[in-house]
Amino acid sequence: MSTEATIAFFLMQRKTFADLLLTAGLAFVFIYFGVDKFVHPEWWIDWMPTWMEGLMGFSRNGWMLITGALEILFAVMLVLPVRIIRQTGAILCALHLVAVLTQTGWNDIAVRDIGLLLMSLGLYALI
Repeated sequence: MSTEATIAFFLMQRKTFADLLLTAGLAFVFIYFGVDKFVHPEWWIDWMPTWMEGLMGFSRNGWMLITGALEILFAVMLVLPVRIIRQTGAILCALHLVAVLTQTGWNDIAVRDIGLLLMSLGLYALI
């Protein structure tokens, strides 16, 4: 194997490894938070904006469960072996995080969400 071929192989492996780590990290967070909204709704309800109460006929609790289901869906999209579905999942994760950031204000949770937002955009770029 030539030197250039060896370098190309290792660069490809690094990209694949980065893709795997970003996918696993984002999917884990979105699955965890999505499922947790069903398991511990009392921990999440205060994060739902009060203006959502009654929006389109759903209570804040209903919106929280819809959000949890969407988070699970986005995580599943990230791990499916179809490029366009993974890319769509990464963009939906990013858009979801932008929406969350517009409602939560600046705090330690926002710092985490900005990191996740950048991870989702990085993953989109890698896919």
